[in-house]
Amino acid sequence: MNPRLLAYLVVAVPVLICGLLFGPFIWDLVTQRRPPDRILIPNGYVGWTQIDFGVKGAPPLPREQRRLLIALRPDGTLQTSSLRPEGFGKDEYFYASGTSRFPLSTSGVCKGGMIWGLITGQDAGEAAEYEKFFVGTEDQFRHEVDPSAKNYSPCE
Repeated sequence: MNPRLLAYLVVAVPVLICGLLFGPFIWDLVTQRRPPDRILIPNGYVGWTQIDFGVKGAPPLPREQRRLLIALRPDGTLQTSSLRPEGFGKDEYFYASGTSRFPLSTSGVCKGGMIWGLITGQDAGEAAEYEKFFVGTEDQFRHEVDPSAKNYSPCE
């Protein structure tokens, strides 16, 4: 067999397979981008939040610089008639008090994040869709989901 053809096949076949396997995911990631939401959480709030989208009679979400502005109530909830935005966006989270805003980190495990456990779903009740997430330190989140600390692995 021709060495040049063999080298071509050794490179082309894996590239083709990777393209077929990961191409749709990458295409979806590129085409489904959306502006990030700006989520305002009451200053000092710790616990689970819930945003109910598509609730009849609830007010729509306002916009701030192309971003949906989601201002949670003191109990960490919000109902809106707006539909849940589709696609991927790097949402911005803030503790808010009056006109002051303090950014919250969304960094991962052992990096000082404050936003955890994002859950989305559809409710059989009055909301078309919902989004939940936990606000607090990593230790607070771990205690919330594993109170007995059976699965706890501290950062080193």
